[in-house]
Amino acid sequence: MSTKNTHTATCQLVAIQIISNDCIEDNFQQIIDQLQALPESKKDLNRLVLLPENALCFSSRKHYLSVAEVLGDGPIQSRLGELAIQYHCTLVCGSFPIQSEQSDKIYTSSLVFSPQGQLTAHYNKIHLFDADVADTQGAYRESDTFIAGKEIKVIDCGFAKVGLAICYDLRFPGLFQQLRELEADIILLPAAFTKVTGEAHWQALLQARAIETQCYFIAANQGGEHFLNHAHFEPRYTFGHSMIIDAWGKIMTQLTTGNGVIYDDFNQEKLLDIRKIMPVQQHNQFSCTQKL
Repeated sequence: MSTKNTHTATCQLVAIQIISNDCIEDNFQQIIDQLQALPESKKDLNRLVLLPENALCFSSRKHYLSVAEVLGDGPIQSRLGELAIQYHCTLVCGSFPIQSEQSDKIYTSSLVFSPQGQLTAHYNKIHLFDADVADTQGAYRESDTFIAGKEIKVIDCGFAKVGLAICYDLRFPGLFQQLRELEADIILLPAAFTKVTGEAHWQALLQARAIETQCYFIAANQGGEHFLNHAHFEPRYTFGHSMIIDAWGKIMTQLTTGNGVIYDDFNQEKLLDIRKIMPVQQHNQFSCTQKL
């Protein structure tokens, strides 16, 4: 199909890739450095910026519990709102620890801040990563620390409807089918995909989900070798390769490893054209939106 782009951009999609550690101040500075690297935005341009999973705290169970905040109340969330105002964007913190009703477990939550700095939505990660991986950590047990979310989230940002997911969610196509049925046009996938699993599956899964849902994807991953001060771990390795993918499954732009920022335009006309010439949603014989 033709990919000729003649539209006037009204929304810019942005993925920020950093290498977070367990120092929140350092992580904030990494994020600010990448926001400052963006070109000056036009007054009428909406900018949707996605940070990786664990953007401000990449650490151990003890540290996650110590920094967790009440949803909508805390100095870290306030600072994220201030960044959204300063850089005139809808800013999505890929995940941050949020307190729950239980004293010994928390949520890992995507937090959505409007250009006015308000926390307008959140998503609690549904699929928790309990797996064995052939890397320096070996075993990952998110359910020891986090509570699984129960609610699927699509939010209306004005310029588009945006579906929220986090990292391990990517392996469960049923979630993305439901995001599409809830009229998502753009899907966000913040991640801390390991180097081992990323090399095997990251790009393939992202393109498959984009093709299946006929949605744009912003995928912001952690970007390399992590050294942690407050945890007795060997260095941990994430895959990087953050990317933005269109609704035809084409990779529009991507990074490799390290810190960086990528961006490209959301084209509503192209999205509708793809869905018109191949109306997958109408043809789907297994469509069934349901709550968990």
